[in-house]
Amino acid sequence: MDHKKTHREDAKKLLWLQQFLRGRVLSEIGREEIFLVAEKKRLESSGPTANRYLALVRAILRKACEEWEWIDRAPKIKMYKEAKRRVRWLTPEQEQTLLAELPEHQGDIVLFSLSTGLRQANVLTLAWGQVDLNRRVAWVPGDMAKGKEDIHVSLSQFAVELLQRQIGKHHERIFTYEGKAIGQVNTKAWRAALQRAGIENFRWHDLRHTWASWLI
Repeated sequence: MDHKKTHREDAKKLLWLQQFLRGRVLSEIGREEIFLVAEKKRLESSGPTANRYLALVRAILRKACEEWEWIDRAPKIKMYKEAKRRVRWLTPEQEQTLLAELPEHQGDIVLFSLSTGLRQANVLTLAWGQVDLNRRVAWVPGDMAKGKEDIHVSLSQFAVELLQRQIGKHHERIFTYEGKAIGQVNTKAWRAALQRAGIENFRWHDLRHTWASWLI
């Protein structure tokens, strides 16, 4: 699945690159020309995005040189500097402290997020038609997923019991508050709970980092 997704993304990058490099002889494509093409992508998007295109060009030229022997040497390609990724997660002890400070409806969403690793939007919009409690599975259709691929999640017994507690609260959505679907979780109550729990520099998205770190 990941290979298929990467292949499609690379095809899109190549389609964009063709407007500048179509018909060119590989041995004539130099570092300066590649930089100018990358600058066009950087100006219309960002440095990190331009780096993804540069990485693809670099990989092709290296293969052309080292594996296919089509060219004698591949130009050295300099990437744009990127800010270091911010990674933050909770310890089990911090999780328990935070849950004790959260309203019940937000606590349930936190627990389900930590159990599945789903993104905030996919948890908040999760509907009863997307789960099968008997088979212990949940799914997110591709048109609702960031990667545009269907997501299938195996539910632990804990996650199943958590969902069962939501039955009867809403006819469509799973996670609700006072009978209404929840549209936002980064609320004053969430920030106040973090402050009372003594947890700093933590965002809702970091629950995914927490899920991933606990898996490891």
